[in-house]
Amino acid sequence: MKVKISTNNENFKVDFNRPIDLSLTSKVKNSFKAWYVDEIKINTIKSEGFIGSVKEGGSVNFRELLINPHGNMTHTESVGHISQDSIYVNEILQSFHFMSQVITVVPKKEFIIDEKGGKETDLVIDVDQIKNKILPNMEAVILRTQNHFEELAYKTYHNTNWPYLKEETAAYLRNIGVQHLLIDQPSVDKEFDQGKLLAHKAFWNYPNEIDQKRTITELIGIPDIVKDGKYLLNISLANIENDASPSRPIIYEIF
Repeated sequence: MKVKISTNNENFKVDFNRPIDLSLTSKVKNSFKAWYVDEIKINTIKSEGFIGSVKEGGSVNFRELLINPHGNMTHTESVGHISQDSIYVNEILQSFHFMSQVITVVPKKEFIIDEKGGKETDLVIDVDQIKNKILPNMEAVILRTQNHFEELAYKTYHNTNWPYLKEETAAYLRNIGVQHLLIDQPSVDKEFDQGKLLAHKAFWNYPNEIDQKRTITELIGIPDIVKDGKYLLNISLANIENDASPSRPIIYEIF
């Protein structure tokens, strides 16, 4: 299905039969995970006279899932992730298609002095690496910080001190009007940051305001064949009242 789209005085086409999936598959075994949680768990419902498994003689498969959106799946979150207020991400998105740009960034080494006076080497995304690279009228920015896409499906991020956005980088994205930020890491922030969450707070301008427009999507995967540039983005998520929801971001080439 090819569709003509007109936005911001620009006309282009997309082919909805050629989606590029940026979500990662969450599995029971050998799946990617972060934040010290295990893989998802799927349990068969059993009760007197009923078994929710066709293999075990039941009439239907009837299972419950134990998931942690932040730890074992591609997910989209609202400012409710860091706010005392209950801001549900399923209520944030009123539309689902956005002009977006994929940008590959090689994180820079930076020496950090920790609270005990020790030195450690972090990998950071500095504002200078994206400044002046973002095209006009981009509603979403998709950051690729990793190669070897196939490895992301089973990568464990525990205690890896992954690359993260510096506070001023997140603030810059907000200030130029980016509404949706996507990244192929478990968080836009440092793994161990004493709860400061500087990038989250800068992107949402928290606690100065409760921003109910912007979202952050983490733990995506961008196939190696995807080139940097402009795409049409669709963000689909489960209609669940929570600060974060499992999501499936899809991009479409523009021609």
